[in-house]
Amino acid sequence: MQPLDGISVLVTRPMDQNESLARAIEDQGGVAIRTPMIVIAGLADDSAARKAVASLKKTDIVIFVSKNAAEFGLELIAREGVSLKGKAVFAVGLGTAGQLGRLGIDDVQAPTSEFSSEGLLRLEGLGEQQVKGKRIVIFRGVGGREHLAKTLERRGADVVYCECYERRKPDVAIAAELKKNAVKMPDIGLATSMEALDNLVEKIEEEGVDQLFDMQMLVVGSRVAQEVESLGFTHRPMVVENPSDESILRRLVKWAEDEA
Repeated sequence: MQPLDGISVLVTRPMDQNESLARAIEDQGGVAIRTPMIVIAGLADDSAARKAVASLKKTDIVIFVSKNAAEFGLELIAREGVSLKGKAVFAVGLGTAGQLGRLGIDDVQAPTSEFSSEGLLRLEGLGEQQVKGKRIVIFRGVGGREHLAKTLERRGADVVYCECYERRKPDVAIAAELKKNAVKMPDIGLATSMEALDNLVEKIEEEGVDQLFDMQMLVVGSRVAQEVESLGFTHRPMVVENPSDESILRRLVKWAEDEA
């Protein structure tokens, strides 16, 4: 018998990140229902991003806020023939730092817990004395929270965004995926971001699969947990702070053990 035998999980990560976690769940005996709630794509017009990359020559600090920011950002940097040599590089978490390492950027500072803008801002290297008068480029997707940039600006930094990819709503039918997996009600639904959660709720309401509001949610971060409770889900969500496959899988296995 395997730890997740008989457990079905609605896996809502972006399409390019969904498969590794889905396979890990299946390797532990679970049923992974692949319903990515975000599609990650490059920009049709990247002229603003290229301008931000060109400014790296006069930049002191570079921040990557996600794995996608690392992947798309470094691709753009390489294409523009710019180097990060001599820049202080920061990542929002260990997953993003690992992605940067795999892509050749090894000297990266990242929080060891609280993988968020708040966690980043607690790092000594982004304190007021370290950033005052410095130029910072933040690599991210189009849109998103302003808290990081605004706080760094209050600390005296000159902050520029490099928005190097965009997130789109997926063309996926939850009801069809449930039917394909012979599942009426998933045991657990996953939401790793506010945007994924909002898109999930919108799809539930569009398709009339309101029973999904009764599934146990597993979310990343306290902000997403608070949103779950306000959107009509009937169970208090389980929370992990680390969005890695390993962290999510450990929490799933613990939940299955507790429910047994």
